[in-house]
Amino acid sequence: MLTHYCSGCGLISNWCCCSQSTPTTSRVKLALLLHENEPSRPTTTSKIILNTIQNTQAYLWKRNEPPLELIQQIEDKNTDAWLLFPADREELKVRQQEIKLNTGHETLIIVPDGTWKEVRKIVRKSPWLDQLPLLAFDPKTPSRYDLRRYPDPDHLCTAETVIELLKLCDELSPATQLTQAFDAFITHYKQSKRH
Repeated sequence: MLTHYCSGCGLISNWCCCSQSTPTTSRVKLALLLHENEPSRPTTTSKIILNTIQNTQAYLWKRNEPPLELIQQIEDKNTDAWLLFPADREELKVRQQEIKLNTGHETLIIVPDGTWKEVRKIVRKSPWLDQLPLLAFDPKTPSRYDLRRYPDPDHLCTAETVIELLKLCDELSPATQLTQAFDAFITHYKQSKRH
């Protein structure tokens, strides 16, 4: 029997959680930079981010095919672009800055998405990201995301990272909406696996 998946949340259609997501927008624009393996994973949280924070765009990362539309946005003089990535190595620490929202410019935050190994590869193999200031923070809340093998409470999934990012930018209402969508996604995913 053919299994149908919801295009909105990515879950099996019978366990769709889209009705529990309230679409909203944020003052900051998000660009999800997806490793090419990520969209096909049933546990990806990128779809609920796109479904909830409506001024989010997704770009597929391929090493030899840079996303030209995203690069044009980064180079736009009216855009303040940031890369969300931990400054966990010496060469990255010099790029770490505290975010300041400039009312005269659009704030664009690029969020790489994939496994930790894939995300590191995205950043390492994308020279067009090298000049961006790093937005790095150390969330105090352990991860609740336990849908993949070997969950690590110290590593937040992409949706949890975006929730913390929105809080950091004082976007509390979008952060709340995304938290509700994330909670519904976790619950529905687990229910679908049990049945």
